[in-house]
Amino acid sequence: MEKSNFQSEIVFSQAHSKKRIKKAVKLLGEKNVKRIVALALFFLGGKREHIGKFLNIPIGTFYSFLTRFHNIGIIALTDQRSNPAKQLIEPSHEIGASVDAEGTPQGLEIVSGEKRYLLDIPYEKNRLVINPSNRLQYKTIILSFLNSGFLTAKEAGALLGISERHVRDIGKTLRTNDVDSLVDRRKGQQKDYIVTEDVKAEIIQQYAANLVSGKPISGNVIATQVNDACSTSLSERAVRQHISKLGLNRIKKSFPQLLMDVKKSSKS
Repeated sequence: MEKSNFQSEIVFSQAHSKKRIKKAVKLLGEKNVKRIVALALFFLGGKREHIGKFLNIPIGTFYSFLTRFHNIGIIALTDQRSNPAKQLIEPSHEIGASVDAEGTPQGLEIVSGEKRYLLDIPYEKNRLVINPSNRLQYKTIILSFLNSGFLTAKEAGALLGISERHVRDIGKTLRTNDVDSLVDRRKGQQKDYIVTEDVKAEIIQQYAANLVSGKPISGNVIATQVNDACSTSLSERAVRQHISKLGLNRIKKSFPQLLMDVKKSSKS
């Protein structure tokens, strides 16, 4: 294992390589195979930047993977989201203070462009405390862990109470547009700018007319009628919301009967 001149002693076949990699990808998944190859090249003395570029792995992701490997061992090779092979691999040691390839103690490597900082975290202090009221801070940290490979989309989604698809989307947003993109700037609508008083009156009018005539009173039907009458483009959902806000659903049964009673009283 100490030999470093493997290039001169081992014959490499590109055809065999493609065949073996294709078979491995089918069994383990492309990401896992990339991790295995990257780790082997790293052990053989390859520069991390060159390995990442050669395998098309973002350098930050590769640094994070190496850090995770030094922390939890061989289980870091598996794709925690879906690969069943992870069940066959157990950590070879307890998670704790780790060392890099040269034996230097390390805990967490923070990478931002050319800036790198090695944060040595003792095992007994591996707790990150966040004030419950600091929701944006919590969200940012969880998404940063996701983007660095410390959490899977499933784990991050569970922690944030959102779907895996959504957590991937906002994780990508954070990665490309910084924390400011996560700020919810919705102030709360102070006024129904689109649904004016005239439009509301038309919603009531169409709803009542459909009730009396026996026509459908669904949001889709009312939206079509109101949009035709007012030259608007209200969505079915918006109309349903205003039908509910105006309490119109509560007169579905009482209004037709009330109208009949009024007619009867007018005739007598």
